[in-house]
Amino acid sequence: VMTGHWEFTYGDEEVIRNIAEFQGAFVAQNVRVREEALFDYRFEDFAGFDEDSGLAFEPYVIKEVGGIKVAVIGQAFPYTPIANPSRFIPDWTFGIEDGRMQEIVDRVREQEKPGVVVVLSHNGMDVDLKLASRVRGIDVILGGHTHDGVPTPILVENPGGKTLVTNAG
Repeated sequence: VMTGHWEFTYGDEEVIRNIAEFQGAFVAQNVRVREEALFDYRFEDFAGFDEDSGLAFEPYVIKEVGGIKVAVIGQAFPYTPIANPSRFIPDWTFGIEDGRMQEIVDRVREQEKPGVVVVLSHNGMDVDLKLASRVRGIDVILGGHTHDGVPTPILVENPGGKTLVTNAG
């Protein structure tokens, strides 16, 4: 399972081709198709696109790990249009989207009934810590953007409980 960061510098057509060939799941709850692009969206046949929600990619995937049902929600790099030329991804919007994250976590917990909810994030450690404090129902955030070496997960309290946050280093 992966989410996106530098992949978007290849341009939207290459991103769609690469994901179609990827032998895994690409998830990103925070990449939406611009409203004005929905009328003639070039990738409407892409399997991950959801016209009703406007999401360009599947927001999450369910996996079974060691007999446990695990929901993995993707959080692509939220500052992609700032860090890269927006002409590479003209039809997509990005952002942290913590409100949508909460909606997806709630829906996944209610409909899928996973044993664990994991967010695979490319936010950066500081944003992951803030997200964990604001969104309830996430068990673990596995981050990577800032490459912080985190020897033990940080336990973050939020209105619904606690979330473990770590970074790949």
